Amino acid sequence: MSNHQAGFAKLGYLYQIRYALYRAIEDTEAYYVKLEALDDVEVKKKDEHELFQLKHHINKDNLNDKSVDLWKTIGIWAEQILKGNVSHEGLKYYLATTSTITENSIASLLTKNGRDEAEALRMLDKAADEIKNKKLLKSISNYLKLSPKQKKVMCESMIIIANEDNSEEIVGKIKNRLELTVQSTFIDSLYEKLEGWWFNNVIAFLLGRKDKLWRNEVVQKVLDLSYEYHPDTLPIDFEDLEMSNNEKEGFLGYQFVKQLELVGVGTERIHNAILDYYRAYNQRTKWVVDDLSIDYDISNYERRLKDDWTRFRLSVIDELEDAEEKEIKKAGRKIFNWVETQADIRIRRKVSQRFIMVGSYHILANKTPPSLGWHPDFVEKLKEIIEPKEIKHAK
Repeated sequence: MSNHQAGFAKLGYLYQIRYALYRAIEDTEAYYVKLEALDDVEVKKKDEHELFQLKHHINKDNLNDKSVDLWKTIGIWAEQILKGNVSHEGLKYYLATTSTITENSIASLLTKNGRDEAEALRMLDKAADEIKNKKLLKSISNYLKLSPKQKKVMCESMIIIANEDNSEEIVGKIKNRLELTVQSTFIDSLYEKLEGWWFNNVIAFLLGRKDKLWRNEVVQKVLDLSYEYHPDTLPIDFEDLEMSNNEKEGFLGYQFVKQLELVGVGTERIHNAILDYYRAYNQRTKWVVDDLSIDYDISNYERRLKDDWTRFRLSVIDELEDAEEKEIKKAGRKIFNWVETQADIRIRRKVSQRFIMVGSYHILANKTPPSLGWHPDFVEKLKEIIEPKEIKHAK
């Protein structure tokens, strides 16, 4: 297969996956969706069972009476009928193609409107006798093996959808539906999350880990994701982000790590702190990049973090009174322990992930000059252990 052919095949698979998602969202009567089961896309409803053959073309093509797309599709459906793989009760065969159709063609007689199944069947029989394309020998053979009654039933169940939207246009239709759930500025971000979730579910289905793709799961996922864009919450993308030990070692020279070392925080907790910092930094950056109008929230959040830190820090320092360095370090760990295990300061009311708060504290501890620290004398102590040029800071 050439690179171009492989590219077209991949685009076809992508179209299939997106089309299935569109059907799951659009068709309120659907129970579940399947891919690559009885057909490219399969939709089960209460009273209907819909099988979709999808034909996606980059350039507009024409679906004529001897078209490969038409007869390959008919051959597949005929084979299913011959093998008894389908029940005709409530069955609908759909050929959805980005191609056009001409007036008085077979395809034109099998659209939803202006149907003439008897004439379409007569023209199919005629075309089957005339076609000499070797690529279609099996398809023609399957069709000709059908009994007159089977041909009639198949024709009555066939629906041609021409000029169907291409892959990008299908995405546009899905986004139009999502506009009912969030503000328009969040649509792209919401769709990106939904498509990622859907791709994972499709992979699980194709690997046999799921037997169906339920519409109610899709609807619930859309609702769950949309809640992340409501005024009292924010989308969370990096809660499960992990780092290798080598990656963590790359942060050991950062100022916020030096601040933890000043009060004797253990290695494992420092590694956790690096992960919290990394997750929070990436999450906050994505909020800004996704244009979630978050700049004021972050500024106000950092002010509240610092205010609560100041109050707790002063309560700890008041108890020191001529303490030795060992006790001072212990007091510093107490301040950090409060951040790690007790404080609950949220950027928005329903953003409860602790890495956001703890990581944001480390971001503040990493600024130049440091906005806060754990050692009661953190400013002077930092000057003693590292030169300014050696300190690594978040930008």
